[in-house]
Amino acid sequence: MLSILIPVYNFNIVKLVGDLRSQAITAGIPFEIIVLDDCSSELLRDQNKDAGKLSDVKFYVLEKNIGRSRIRNRLADMAQYPTLLFLDCDSEISSDEYIEKYLPYCNTDMVVCGGNIYTEEPPDDPEYLLRWLYGIKKEQRLSSVRNINPYRSFMTNNFLIARNIFRQIQFDESIIKYGHEDTLFGLELKKKDVPVRHINNPVYHIGLEIASEFLRKTSESIENLLTLLNEGKIHTKDIRNIRLLRAYSNLKKFRLVRIYRLFYDFISNAVMRNLLGSNPGIFAFDLYKLALICKLVEKNKLQDKSFT
Repeated sequence: MLSILIPVYNFNIVKLVGDLRSQAITAGIPFEIIVLDDCSSELLRDQNKDAGKLSDVKFYVLEKNIGRSRIRNRLADMAQYPTLLFLDCDSEISSDEYIEKYLPYCNTDMVVCGGNIYTEEPPDDPEYLLRWLYGIKKEQRLSSVRNINPYRSFMTNNFLIARNIFRQIQFDESIIKYGHEDTLFGLELKKKDVPVRHINNPVYHIGLEIASEFLRKTSESIENLLTLLNEGKIHTKDIRNIRLLRAYSNLKKFRLVRIYRLFYDFISNAVMRNLLGSNPGIFAFDLYKLALICKLVEKNKLQDKSFT
């Protein structure tokens, strides 16, 4: 009935797999858990092999890293049941009814997203504060809020989908770098009129990155976003549904790109001190992202045509 699919890269998933297996057994449903390791370190692979020793759990290791899109497609190909539940490896189950809450949506033609939450207490190490704060302010949303724009709110970390629907769409394997494979997948769901429903069935995101790594990934994700736009995989009509693209488009419309870049150059050192410091702010992070997209668009004038 249910294939639980977990792509793994350098994270211990023994507890996650154990919790999921216990809940699925309690629910009394046919299930499997497939863990596919995307060429993690030898230490993590050895730790995670314990999960593969459990019945109903299959653990496989790839000898070469294939990336976030391809590994999810591979997992779906390996699944035997008609309903797929995708979970990120850096998740922690937040409810004893996690599996049970998804069961009414099995064997339906809608995609169901459970959501994402973060610990109420900030991390002790200030290096992780920016990622935690971003999660609290930008990603942690009740289903009532996410359902206002269901496709825009789609995230890959915790969602249920029928296998036959997934095979019609799949993740774009040309996306090699980090970021926005979920944006494109959500847009494809919308194009194909696949219903997306958000429910309050979140998992904790416990795999926080230090601020410098989060900023690096942010830069990579914006490059991905512009590449998708440049290649026509994200259309100009979709710009209004992507906040960062919409913000840049408004700067472009009112001929403010150069002025904004000059303004940001003046404050850039202060912004970076804030983001890498012990009291980061989301407003500073938004300024950083907008400056970054201005810089990246300028490097490739072909991409700039998308905003005219």
